[in-house]
Parts: sequence; C-alpha cells; structure tokens
Amino acid sequence: MTPEQTVTDPVDEAAPKTRPEPAPASSRARRTARLLRLWYGRALIAVAAIWLLYAVLRWLTSGRWHWAILLDAAPPLLLVAVPAVLLAASAAACGRRRRWAASLTGAALVLALITGSGFNWPALWRDPGEVPPGALHVVSLNTQYWGQASSPDKVYELLHRQKADVYTLQEHVAWQPGLGEDGYSRLDDDARLRAEFPGYHIARRGELLTLSRFPIVAEPAVGPGAALDADPGTPFSRVFARDKVMRTDLKVKGKIFSVYNVHITVPLAPDNLNLFSGYDFDSYFRRKFDWRQEELHGLEKDLDGNRHPAVIAGDFNSTDSMRDLDGLRERADDALRANTDFLPLSWKFDAPAGFEWDSVFNRALPLWRVDWSFTAGDVQLHRYEFRPTDGLSEHRLQDLWLSL
Repeated sequence: MTPEQTVTDPVDEAAPKTRPEPAPASSRARRTARLLRLWYGRALIAVAAIWLLYAVLRWLTSGRWHWAILLDAAPPLLLVAVPAVLLAASAAACGRRRRWAASLTGAALVLALITGSGFNWPALWRDPGEVPPGALHVVSLNTQYWGQASSPDKVYELLHRQKADVYTLQEHVAWQPGLGEDGYSRLDDDARLRAEFPGYHIARRGELLTLSRFPIVAEPAVGPGAALDADPGTPFSRVFARDKVMRTDLKVKGKIFSVYNVHITVPLAPDNLNLFSGYDFDSYFRRKFDWRQEELHGLEKDLDGNRHPAVIAGDFNSTDSMRDLDGLRERADDALRANTDFLPLSWKFDAPAGFEWDSVFNRALPLWRVDWSFTAGDVQLHRYEFRPTDGLSEHRLQDLWLSL
C-alpha cells in the first residue's frame, strides 16, 4: 500500500469515553482504617505522655511542695488503673506508635506500682494465724465529730462492741458548720466517759481522746503541742487546729508501752474550693503543708527519742502514694503486714454528710486508705483489720491485736 493509500480512521466523537473503574469499597475501608489507626496511635501517645509527665511530677513534688496536694488527691488505685487501661489500648495502635504508647504507659504503670499502689501483695499468700490469748486489743477510729450527724449514743454502742483494751479516737469535738476553723469547741463529757467506761483511764488533748484499761503514767507533748502547753490561754480552736498528735505512756504488765493517737491536718477541705471567690489559695495550701510537716516531723522526732515499744494509730489524711509518710515508714512498721485485704481501704464510706450543702464531695467513694497504724520497737502484731462502723463515720475502724 502506498503512502497515498494510507487511511486514518476518523475518531468517533460520539463514542463513550472510557472512565477508570471505581476503587472497591474494601480498599477505601482499609485506607480509612489505616488513617484512623494512625491518628488513634498519635492521640494515644499524647495521652500517655501527658499521664507519664503527671505521674513523674506528682512523685517528685509529693510531700515537698504545697501545691502538690492537687496532684496527690487522686486515689492510688486510679494511678494504677489509668496506665493499665492505656497499656491495653496501645495494642490497637500500629507500628512504632504501638511501641511508643506501650513504653510510655508501661513506665507510668511501673512507677505507680513501686511508689505506692495501695495493693497489699503479701495478702495473697500470707496467713497471720490465730490471735494468742492475752493479746492486747487496740482500736482506732475517726468518730466524725463524735457522731454529731448521727448520735453520740451510736458512738458508745460501737465502741462497747469492740471490747478493746485501748481506744485511740479522733474528732472528739463539737462542731458548728459554717464557721470554718472557728467552728470547733471542746466536748465536755468526762462524766459520761467515766460512766460508759468504768475502770478506764482517760487522756484527752484537743480533739484526741485515748481510753485505756492500763494506767497512764505519762503524757509528753509531741510536736506543736509542746508550744501550746506553754500558753494555757490558747483558744480551743487553735488547740484543735494544731495539736494533732497525742502520746500516752501506759504501764502494761510491768512494761511501758507508748500509744500515739494521730490526726494529721487535712491538706484540702471542700469548703475552700471556689476558684472564683478571690481566696488566697497559695497561702492556704502553704499553711496546710507547713502544719502537716510540723506534725509529722514532731512525731518522727519523738519516736527517735522513745525507746519504749509503741503503736501509732489514727487518721493521717495521707494515702499510700503520698510521700508524707516516708519518714514514719523509716522509723516504724506498717501494720498492714498483719492484714489480709488485697486492697485495704478506710475512707470514704457511706455516712451522714458533714457538709450537707455539698452533694459531690459527700458521696460514698471508698477509694482511699488514709487511716494508718504502725508499730515500733519490740511489738509482735498478730492481726490488723478494717471494720465497718455501721454508717457512723466515713472512716473504717482500725482493729489491732498485738503483744509486747
């Protein structure tokens, strides 16, 4: 065929144009899933990093900085649960993001477990055994203003059921709501105490009340209490606020046995949480922090100079994850070694509300252990339990059996 005979086929303009076939729906779903996993992984890493930063800052500042109470307010169980959930969630991330998320949350989880998780691991295998005959029975309880919201009669009923040799009781005080720190007054009921506990010896200091079957041979002042004793005219509200550790030396079977009744200053009160009130929160937190440090250091100093066997029991307003009790742990042994609860909790159980106007902070949220008992010196601890108070107090009753 010659070049002249070459014919080019005309383009049919009317013919339909060829379109690319649409991607299968499954391919779009896979791309969407990959994109979602990408952003899920990034978000998880961000949350894990923020939580780890919080966990580290909380540990570094706990018991060292007055604003740390806002970081320390979380129950120890939450410090473990959040990174545990994030660690499980990291399995859904992909590639490097999974490894980063797992590493960050794993670090926060390990930090929580080794710095105060609230778990009593030995309870899983430990058997404290039987309480031997003749053991000393000690009971400690924050009575919630001596049962003011329920009835003082219920306080006596509860205490009588314990049949204890020694009672260390906190908040033996009258309280008038709405007056803040000035609303506390001495509870003058010695006559009834003697009638309810015939044969017991009575010691009281501020809100602290100790009842003992054994003679009380000494009541040395501890910490800020020594300065208060120097001024007999100190108002009771000041005594209530600052005298938070009472030591009584008992004569038990020819031995001197020291009993410390403790109620460390609460670091944060719900009636001062209005952020828009113009309140000086920095001064408030600093004052509370300083008071707590003075009380705890006073207790530690007294223990350093006390060669008698001792039990230290009460409401410390401190959790297992807070470092406020580090000094005490160095000097005394936690009674938890004779407890069989894997997760011992002592506060906040259902009880009549102290602040009736507050519907949030007075809910039953039993997530904390703030009540503690320790022993020092030649003390054999047989049993340590938290017992219910039948709705009398937000706190559980501490029940100890020991021998000297």
